[in-house]
Order: sequence, then C-alpha cells, then structure tokens
Amino acid sequence: MVNISTLKTTPAAHAPVHPLGYGPLHGPRRNEHIVVVLGVGPGLGLSIASVFAAQGYTTAILSRSKERLDQWAQELDTVARARLEQDGECPAKDEPLSLAFACDMLEQSTIHGAMQAIQNAWPKRYIGTFAFFTFAQLTLRAMDKHGMGGSLLVTGASSSTRGAEGFAPFAAAKGGLRNMCQSIAREFGEKNVHVAHIIIDGLVESKTALQYLGLPADERFEDGVALVPHQLAKTWLFLAQQDQSAWTFELDIRPAKEKF
Repeated sequence: MVNISTLKTTPAAHAPVHPLGYGPLHGPRRNEHIVVVLGVGPGLGLSIASVFAAQGYTTAILSRSKERLDQWAQELDTVARARLEQDGECPAKDEPLSLAFACDMLEQSTIHGAMQAIQNAWPKRYIGTFAFFTFAQLTLRAMDKHGMGGSLLVTGASSSTRGAEGFAPFAAAKGGLRNMCQSIAREFGEKNVHVAHIIIDGLVESKTALQYLGLPADERFEDGVALVPHQLAKTWLFLAQQDQSAWTFELDIRPAKEKF
C-alpha cells in the first residue's frame, strides 16, 4: 500500500522504453556493472552468465570447484568483448571481462543430505539460508556504498512454497530463503535494489539428469518435459532489465507438461 505522504513528483521525463531484451540492466552503467553468479555449473548457472556476457557485461562466476571455471571465464570474456566491439566500445585487453572464483562449502554432503525423511537426524544444513544470508550481506553493502542500486535475483524451487514428502529439510531451507527475499525486498526497495525470487518448478535438462534417470546422455528430453537452461536463463535478464516502475518480486517457471 502506498504511503501518500511519501509521494513526490518531478518535471523530468520518464526513461525511454526499450524493446524487450535490449535495455540496460537496472543499476550502474554497463562499464561499471558486475554480474555475479553464485553456484555456476555447466547448466543453468553458466547459461545465466552467458546471457549477461552477451549483453557486454562483466561477469564473475563462483562455484565450489574452480577446475572448470577458468575456461568458462575465458569464453565469457570473449563473448562480452565481441558485444562491446559491436557497440563501438573498445575494452582494454589487460582488463578481464570475466573472472572465476572458488567458494567454500561448510560440508560437502550438504546438498545430498537435504533430501531425507523427517524422522532422521538432521545435520547442520546451512547452505540454503546461511550461505545466501552471507552473500546478500556483502552484495547489499556494495550496492549501498555506490548508491546506484542493482538487482538481487534468487533461484528457488517448488519447495519454496510447499513441502513435499521426504523433502522437509530442503523445504525448510528454500522456504527460509524465500522469506529472506521478502524481507530484503521490503527493506532495500526504497534504496533502489530490485529483489526477485524465481521458483523453478520442474526438471532442468542436463547430462547428469539424463544419466540419473537411466536415459541416453547424448540425447535430450522431449519438448515441454524439462526446462532448457539457455531458454530458462533469459528470465534472469528480463528481471534485471525491469524499470523501477514495474518490478517483479516472484515468478514461477515450469515446462509445458509439468503437473502443478
């Protein structure tokens, strides 16, 4: 609900309306903007980074293992440079447009242990809430310091809003993550920070998923059965380009044949 006492006017014109997918990201200008993607694997994480690199933005990719990240960072750098040159800009050769970082996990078995019966003893599973809390603190401090705002886009799951049988620990973590997003959005919206929570409701296509299900790893799922990473990643760009007058807080994405 709008607080009428806070309403103000300005004689300035509205920002221009760009065609979908062609506008600047909310926040700092492109040459000062860094897109940080936490939790990058060969599927969705890399696809998200690629979408932003294709817009000419500097990307920082983080994961538990740095083995694959350096090669991906080089590829993202090449993509971003090509876009900047296409736009008539000449980035310095000695300034990388993508960097890779390894980040620690409190316990390697955290992810697998999140799916278990509720009567089992739960180890300390901090990854879904504490890790985000720490990351959000650092990110928000940086945004607050430069004063130009930005976007904090958080990936959730079906368990963010409903707990399935056998997924109690996972649902607790994802529900907590969603609640934190709501609190942060309410606190930092006035400071020009766009917080959005994306619920992924369905299987994300990957070789790992195919192998796990006993299907040929060199094939793909039929259309409408699974979420395709490079199609899914466009949603993050859509959210990051939203104007202050029309911010989305939450949306859910699923393939056509997913039951819900």
